[in-house]
Amino acid sequence: MRSRDPLTLALALSALYVIGVLVFVGLALEDSPETIAGALATPSEGVAVRVQGAPTCFTVASGDGGDAIAGQLVVQQIVASERQFTLLLEYSGGGAGLRAGVYQFHPGMAAAEVIRRLRKGDTDDIQLSIPEGLRLEELSEWMETNEIVTAAAWAAAIEGARPEPIAAERPEGASLLGYLLPATYPLGCGELPNAESLVTTMLDTLDEQFTPELRAEAESAGWSVHEVLTLASIVEKEAIMPDEQPLIASALLNRLALGIALQTDPTVQFSVATANEGERGWWPEIFLEDLQYDSLYNTYQYPGLPPGPIANPGIGAITAVVRPATTDYFYFVARCDGSNRHEFAATLEEHNINVARCHGG
Repeated sequence: MRSRDPLTLALALSALYVIGVLVFVGLALEDSPETIAGALATPSEGVAVRVQGAPTCFTVASGDGGDAIAGQLVVQQIVASERQFTLLLEYSGGGAGLRAGVYQFHPGMAAAEVIRRLRKGDTDDIQLSIPEGLRLEELSEWMETNEIVTAAAWAAAIEGARPEPIAAERPEGASLLGYLLPATYPLGCGELPNAESLVTTMLDTLDEQFTPELRAEAESAGWSVHEVLTLASIVEKEAIMPDEQPLIASALLNRLALGIALQTDPTVQFSVATANEGERGWWPEIFLEDLQYDSLYNTYQYPGLPPGPIANPGIGAITAVVRPATTDYFYFVARCDGSNRHEFAATLEEHNINVARCHGG
């Protein structure tokens, strides 16, 4: 019987040990960071860390492969060894399961923890979702309440001239109300933007989403950007359910075409709240005497569009005004069943029946 070479035997056993450790680590990647830290107790067992520096924002784009991600991790000094990271990734299932997103990796983070977070999509990107239908005062309060920017910083950012092209569509003296597009904004990781950069982003996003095609259609129908945003703000406040926006836009456009006053409650609410600086709330309950309030924004008193938007409309309401449903509706009333939907009517008689049905008449 031939004796085995001791060196060969030692190398073989070492290789089996390394493979065993890597397999164990691969399984550990499904577990907690504490389990992973125990599996990778020393640098010789596959730890690749960044030893110094501030936390780093790292972006994984859709379609990025494991090799590309590993290379960028090294370039940004998040991990120290591309080879170690790639080997660990291979033995834990490869790069196909790594999820796109923005991550914030800290100094001293183990490669295993980096992989675990990339697999689970444990991102650090901030999504700032700004509600539709707020007036400027409400938006300022919302920003400060959510600790995004202070009310003072926000007020300074929205006042005065603006360089953004879409802002030039405003009539002289008009505020930015209606032009600050409510949407969900991905802000990456790290600190929140300042007020000035956020205003710029919102204006630029309106410019992008209110596309040249939509603007051409509006112009063809005889509407300016400011007029579209004005009517869209009313649609935004009237329609709770997004699928009703084109129907409400159709009814309001039909009224405008025949010179019938819009008679929408949100314009009265805006008028009254502006007059008393929100003493009764920014969208107060209105009473019969409020309908008599003399304001160009009161569409019960003045036919046609009010001078400008009453709130910031979303892109859905803007699109609904440019591309409304084709109907013969002139009237709508909210149902009283809690569904947040409306009953529509082509004639006053039908409308009165709908109102009576709602109020038990």
